[in-house]
Amino acid sequence: MFEDARKIPPDTVVNADVCVVGAGPAGISLALQLGRSSSRVCLLEAGGLRPDRATQDLLRGESPGFLRLEDARLSCFGGTTRVWSGWCRPLDESVFLPRDWIGAEGWPFERQDLDPYYEKAHELCELGPFDYDTSRWAGESSRPLRLAGDLTATTVFQFSPPTRFGTTYRREVSDSPRLRVLLRAVATELVASESGRSIDRLRVGTLAGGSFEVAARLYVLAAGGIENPRLLLLSDRSHTGGVGNGHGLVGRYFMEHPYVNSGWLSLNGDASSLGFYWPHPVGRNGTSTTVRGVFTMPREEVISQQLVNCALFLLPPYEAHPALETRGADALRIIAHSLHRGWLSPGFGRHLGHVLRDPRGALTAAYLRLRPRMNLEGTRRLRLRAYCEPLPRHDQCVTLIRSRDALGRRRVRVTWEPSDLARTSIKRAHEMLDAAFRRAGLGQVECLLGQPGEPPIEGGKHHMGTTRMHPDPKRGVVDQDSRVHGVDNVFVTGSSVFPTAGYANPTLTIVALALRLADHLQARLED
Repeated sequence: MFEDARKIPPDTVVNADVCVVGAGPAGISLALQLGRSSSRVCLLEAGGLRPDRATQDLLRGESPGFLRLEDARLSCFGGTTRVWSGWCRPLDESVFLPRDWIGAEGWPFERQDLDPYYEKAHELCELGPFDYDTSRWAGESSRPLRLAGDLTATTVFQFSPPTRFGTTYRREVSDSPRLRVLLRAVATELVASESGRSIDRLRVGTLAGGSFEVAARLYVLAAGGIENPRLLLLSDRSHTGGVGNGHGLVGRYFMEHPYVNSGWLSLNGDASSLGFYWPHPVGRNGTSTTVRGVFTMPREEVISQQLVNCALFLLPPYEAHPALETRGADALRIIAHSLHRGWLSPGFGRHLGHVLRDPRGALTAAYLRLRPRMNLEGTRRLRLRAYCEPLPRHDQCVTLIRSRDALGRRRVRVTWEPSDLARTSIKRAHEMLDAAFRRAGLGQVECLLGQPGEPPIEGGKHHMGTTRMHPDPKRGVVDQDSRVHGVDNVFVTGSSVFPTAGYANPTLTIVALALRLADHLQARLED
């Protein structure tokens, strides 16, 4: 059942077994799983069914450097899956292990413990079999290159259609007698019990000026890597520094995937043999699943050289056109992304100015993107893009600032920059891929990092790590069951609990963790 929170009378107390804050992939997955049992779930979403400017403004904050916060998040039912491109891959097993050279203590459980939930997440994300063995995705007309295994490896991603969680699961959510979805309901404060060991109420406000409370047995924050720590930090009346922040770790260890157009692949022949490395359908078990290959470094190299995991993927041939490197083209890309989301970003006027000052570049870029024909025959030069694992660093963080939003909540500043080790790892990945292509007689690879006019590194819009998971409250915000240390009935799910992130896009893992938490909460409710 969907309701508009603006119509709830002031001072109302909404009762539930579980209150979930945030209706993105994590919140919807969790609520669906709990709603299929006997639990009464109240799912709060700050936005409506579609994004709007007023609600988006609640997310505005400061982000010096490499991040564009205004473009990275959507406040609406379904969250950022509304604009998700569908990349899916589980985190590699090595990501769950300690690696002292990056300050990673590992996850409090092994990858295999998450595998059953990855399988269930595949169903929710409408993917093919839970199978990432590269050899089993080779087809008659599309197969991985035979390159030296000691120099490079090919790994695969699967692609969701992509699943728009807010559309795909709206009917099931609406029809469930156990789920109550309150739209335009902004969580403002967790109110602790007298002892401080549990939460009694969650205060909720609306942009219409109303307010009410939710009283639940259990509370789950599923609002993303920035809004999860923000709510904990804002709830500081009975907990100095915020709920769960006894050791000053809430908001710390913010992680973001560095992305960069990192180099060029120059081929001795044409690109017709590279079809495996662009999205392509593969028939499995009577169905067709879209997959693509990417180039990665062998695990042994990453460990021996103390690097971080990264991957290189090929961009379509049209991306090699110089028109796509102009300011007008970049501005047009940002405008198109804003229109796709359904609202215009605050910098729309500035971006439009860049387009008007460079109409030829913008129009050429638009033509190329609207007609991205995969003419592999005759193509001999392709652009490489790198995405890399971020480091979990204490000084990369989400903090509150004095500026306040329309509901009086303090806004946030997000501090992050790509690490030197990320740059080193990306360069090494290019060197090894170059050696592999040369040894096979296929071509050569050039890395642009460290050269004049080095391309900018940007964040991949994946906000992770700010309430990280660790069994020791002095080293993490939530325990192995995602419960906030020191508080009996508050849990956090989503990418904010990641202790480390690997290079894979986080959505599949976000859904898997939400399903894992649902099982734990259901067992607790039945005790």
